[in-house]
Amino acid sequence: MCQAQQNKVIVTPPETLTIKRGAGAAAALKVNTLPGFHVNSDKPKQDYLIPLALTWTSGPLKIKSVTYPAPEEIQLGPDTLDVFTGTFDIKTDFSAPSAAAAGQTVMTGKLHYQACNNRMCFRPATIDVKLPVVVE
Repeated sequence: MCQAQQNKVIVTPPETLTIKRGAGAAAALKVNTLPGFHVNSDKPKQDYLIPLALTWTSGPLKIKSVTYPAPEEIQLGPDTLDVFTGTFDIKTDFSAPSAAAAGQTVMTGKLHYQACNNRMCFRPATIDVKLPVVVE
């Protein structure tokens, strides 16, 4: 995959999440689409469009929910699209099992998206995400 495509969306490394065993906590992943580009929302109106999706693949915490912002509606030719532009947050609510080991660890995940401009869409891409976690 070409480097230029990967740079159409930038993910700011998340701050460390501190969570107590047996409790819940939330973390926000800050995503930035470069000017002139958009990504499809997590629930695009057309079935053929690739949705933005944050999935957590491993780590000690349980995922309670992933919440995306409200999409922006844009008109592109005859189509009305639900997209994200600029800077936005994707929030994840986590819970720590009572038996979770105390100390520093990492949640790993993937942000899958398709970046587009007003003329074309680029190949779908995936960014690896690492969330530092401290379990107390």
